[in-house]
Parts: sequence; structure tokens; C-alpha cells
Amino acid sequence: MSVTRRQFVATTAATAALAGLAPRLRAAGAGDPDVIVIGAGLSGLETALMLEENGLKVRVLEGRKRIGGRMYTLFDLPGHPEVGGNSIANAYGRSIAAAKRNGVEIVNVAQRLMTNRSGQALFIGGEHVKLTDWAAHPRNPFTGEAHKLPPWSWGDAMFKQHMPFRDLENWHDAAHAQHDISVHQFLSSKGATDAQIRLGYDTNIAYGTTSRDVSLLQQAFADHWQAVNRGAVTAFTRTGASTAPATSPSGSTPAAPATAGVAPAVPPNLLIGTFKGGNQNLPIAMARRLKGDVLQGKRVVAIEAGSDSATVVCSDGSRHRAKAVVCSMPFSTLRDVAIDPLPPSLQHKAIQTLGYIPITQFHIVPKKPFWEMDGLSPSMWTDGPLGMVLAQRSGKTDAEVTSLTVWCRGLNGLFIDRFGIEEGKRMILDEFARLRPASKGLLTVGAVHSWTADPFSAGDWAIFQPGQVRELRAAMAVPHQRLFFCGEHTAVGSRGIEGAFESAERVSLEVLSAVG
Repeated sequence: MSVTRRQFVATTAATAALAGLAPRLRAAGAGDPDVIVIGAGLSGLETALMLEENGLKVRVLEGRKRIGGRMYTLFDLPGHPEVGGNSIANAYGRSIAAAKRNGVEIVNVAQRLMTNRSGQALFIGGEHVKLTDWAAHPRNPFTGEAHKLPPWSWGDAMFKQHMPFRDLENWHDAAHAQHDISVHQFLSSKGATDAQIRLGYDTNIAYGTTSRDVSLLQQAFADHWQAVNRGAVTAFTRTGASTAPATSPSGSTPAAPATAGVAPAVPPNLLIGTFKGGNQNLPIAMARRLKGDVLQGKRVVAIEAGSDSATVVCSDGSRHRAKAVVCSMPFSTLRDVAIDPLPPSLQHKAIQTLGYIPITQFHIVPKKPFWEMDGLSPSMWTDGPLGMVLAQRSGKTDAEVTSLTVWCRGLNGLFIDRFGIEEGKRMILDEFARLRPASKGLLTVGAVHSWTADPFSAGDWAIFQPGQVRELRAAMAVPHQRLFFCGEHTAVGSRGIEGAFESAERVSLEVLSAVG
């Protein structure tokens, strides 16, 4: 039986553990607030704090019974693995400042991550393939110098060599509208075959479901953000896999893969940071600083937007009225909310159609280090159900593996979700035993989370599909009477955690201009 969104939200004791760590619920005060913020993720909480600092009374409504949105830490598992936002880097200035303001310590884990992801084991067609043998392997579809690249490096090399414009910072500018085509169309135009695209881009995809539903301008945006955080690019690709630089110093010829098992040297001053004790501690600390109401379990079902006020209706029948409403809900769930009157046609179309990447995670706790028995890295990159497996090293030393995270993305994530939680667990453990016989009987699934099945996310980060940047991007975050919009999907200069903070800055200024 296929899984529903609500069934897949929480497993094990995670929900109970997080409930104990959540900020104290505050009872609603007398009178209407100046502003209602929908969503207690980073963008909603930062917006609420900024508005309070400017003298407005704010109430936050959160559908989940936890704080954090897509910042979600499994506090009850060894090492506190992350389900949501994983790390920040050097250019995450707003995020770094927010941690300081809210008294949350940043831990630099650059060396651990580089050590972790170097030499990951490659499995193609159920077979372990040594990286030194990959160039001559019969399943290698790449040609020319690219045949030396591991699958996770091919896409980066193609984009670095062939991206048709270099003004990536202005990826959304109308001057680049002609490039709002699918990644598949672009790669095909450069001579790539379907087999190459399928293995080198669609497998363990970083954006979208397949290359056919991702705009090249979306890829340009991601490449821009990597360039801003240039230090991390020498260690990580778009898929999170370790690799050597994707091109030679000339920027034209793909280079050979990094030496297996040898971690690259950490560049000076490189930050790959996490928030001490778990990344969800940042939004929890932010929520505790708020003076106004933070009401959890308030699933929004309707928004009534007027010229001088707005009202939010929740599934429990409660109505919340304010001079303005700020909505940080992803469009993937906002499309299920009745908005009256309807937003303008292009904005409405964006709400109804903006893409989101399917991601399902299995968090595995090993009873014994089986990788010491078979001599391979605990981390893997596969073209099968396991997708990408990343060892989490959150112990006292860089060598200690506290858990394994299985990343099922794109079509693989949708495939796994069809089977439900228990059958999905069985499939994942069986696949581990098939690929790594030494792991049989030594693994426990500590938690499962499908962002696609999560009723408050319906996917992970936002993805522009072909044509959407040109047609819809400019209209997405325009205020609709007294309804305002924020969230990572509305950011244009940064992505992920930093994009959430960027959007909060913009929307706070819009609200203050309207009602301040």
C-alpha cells in the first residue's frame, strides 16, 4: 500500500524527543497582533524577530508540533543526524550572524566531512567498482576525457565547460531568458547521450526529479551559489560527493578523480559549519527570543487578504486577524490553502506549479563497523535503491561513525515512498546486505523521513522547471494586498539556509513599508 504524506512524517521516538526540546508554548494574548507569520522555520522566525525589533506585535502560526520547518534534527539518535538543513559555509553571512545573535555556537566540521566523503565506494549495477577501474568499465557511458570521471563529477564538468553565460549571479535576468530550457535539452545539445545524462545527472539528482524538469537557469543559480562559497567547491559537488576539481586549471579538460581514500587538504579559513548540538537548535533559540505568540499545531487552511488587513483560518476553526500576514509556507503546500481573493494569474500559477525535489532519508545505526570487515568506505554512491549513503561522523574523533544516512532522491525517492515505511525499511536493509554482505544483521533503521510525504513540505527545496524562471519568478514574491511571501523559494542571491534569511530581510522591509 502506498504511503500518505501524513504517515511518513515521523518515526521512532523522534517526535517525542523534539517535543521536549521545543520552545514553551505561549497562550494567545488579548487583541489582534500587527502581523501574523505563517511558519516557524528560519524565514518565518527571522521575519517575526525583525518585525518585533521594529515595534510590531507578531504572532507565529506553525502547523507542525515542533519548531524548525526544514531544519530538523534527530536528537534521539547517536550524533544527532540532520534530516533537514545540513551545513553552512563561508558566504552564509546572515546565518552566521543569526547564530551569534541567538547564542548558538557554530562548529566547523570541514575536515570531518572531507575525510568522510573521500574514497566513497562506487556501486554500479549492484557491483562494486574501484575508481581506478572505472575508466575502462563496460558500464561507463562517458566518452573522451570524461570517461575518467566518476559519475558524480560528470555533470559538474559539463556545466563548467559549457555553461552558455558566465553572469551566473544574475541568473534570473531577462537577458538570460533564452536559457530557461531543460537541463536535458542543454546537455543533449552538447552531445551528451541519454545514458550519460541518466547516470551523470539524474542518478542521485541534486535538483528536481529528472533532468527534464530542471531549468538550466536553476542550475546556473546553484552554480553561482557554489562559486560564492568557492572554498567548499574544491571538496564537494552538487551531489555532496567528494571529487577532484571538475576541470583542469584551463577550465576545459575534465580531470581525473581524486585518489580514493585520501581526504583533500582543508583550504585555509574554509568553513563548513553546523550548529552545536543539532542544527534545529538555531530555530529553537530564535523562537525562544520572540515576545509574541508561537502557536504550534495550527495548520492553515485559508487566507483572506484585504487592502488593510488579512485573516488566517486554521483547521481547528480558529481565525487570526492582523494588519498583515507573512506566509513562509512552501508553494508545494500553499497550493492546498484557499486564498481569497486569488492572487494575480502568474503568482497563482507559480503557487500551483513550482517544482520541489523529492527526497526520502533512512537514518541507519550500525551495531558494528561492517566496513572494517569488507575493507570499503562506509559511504557509498550507487545507482540503485540506496542512492547515496553518507557516513555521519559526529563522535569524539573523525574516525567514529555514529550513523549512516541513506539519501533517496528524485525518481528513487518517489519509488521508495510507494512502498510505505515498513516495506521501505526492509528494502533498504536488504539492499545493504546485497551490496555489502558484511552488513547483514548489523544495521537498525533509527528513523525515516520523506520530505515529499511530509504534509507541511510536500518536497524539499524548490526547483524552477523549464520556462518558470522566465514566466513566473518575478511574480512569485510580490505582495498580494496584505499577504506577503518569504521562504527559500523566493530568494535570488543565495540558497538553502542562507536563502531563508535573505527572504526574511526582503519581506520585513515590505511589511514595515506597508504597516509600520
